[in-house]
Parts: sequence; structure tokens; C-alpha cells
Amino acid sequence: MANTLKLQVVSPDKPGFAADVTLVTLPGTMGEFGVMAKHMPIMATIKPGTLKVTTGGKKEFYFVSKGFVEVNPKSVTVLAEAYERADEIDAERAQKSKEKAQALLASKKEMKNNPEVLSSLERALGRLKVIEEAKQAAS
Repeated sequence: MANTLKLQVVSPDKPGFAADVTLVTLPGTMGEFGVMAKHMPIMATIKPGTLKVTTGGKKEFYFVSKGFVEVNPKSVTVLAEAYERADEIDAERAQKSKEKAQALLASKKEMKNNPEVLSSLERALGRLKVIEEAKQAAS
């Protein structure tokens, strides 16, 4: 199709995937942004959050961790530390991770700016957001 672009998502911990899509929405560090066919070339950083993929009116939701994205008029390549389809996310595990990080941040002053704890909290919140967005789209 003329109005599609090739999406590739690559991660070091699992096989990547590729698909022809009509719209990709990414969690950029400077804000969420969408990409369609014939988009101007850019490179950007992404933060943990929701990767939305639209193909022929059907939406799929993925969690992506921090990484990079390269956009060309015919393709989008996402290089992320990790990614998961919404239905692969363990909601209970994400909730426990969120609670653990929040408890650490609240209990110890030296943890307030701990990058590992803050990153863990950001990933857990991102996963929970993906689950919620997928549920809302399904209803």
C-alpha cells in the first residue's frame, strides 16, 4: 500500500518484529509523536511508555522502554531496551514493581534521586499505562 510504512522494533532481549503500518505513535522524551508514510527523516530518543501501532484502523499497543527511533519517509526503526505487547504484560508484577519503587523513594532520603529506582518506577508506570490504554481501546 502506498500509505503504509515499514515498522521494525528491535530489542536485545527478544526477537524483533516488523509490520507494514499506517500510523506509529511513540513516547518521545520531548513528548508523544506520530509518524505516517512520507514523514520527514528524524532521529529521536524515546522514554518508557506506549508504542501505538495502527494498521487499517486496527490499533495494537506495546510497552517500550527507553531507546531510540529512526524515522524515514518509508520506515520507522525502534531500538528499545525492551518491548512487550499489551497482552504480554504481567499487570500484577508491574503493580508490585511500582509499589516497591514508591516505597523506596518514600522511605529513604538517599533514594530520592537514585536513577535505578526512578527508572524502575518509570517502567512500571509505563507498563500499567499501556494496559489501561489497551483496555480503553477495546471497550
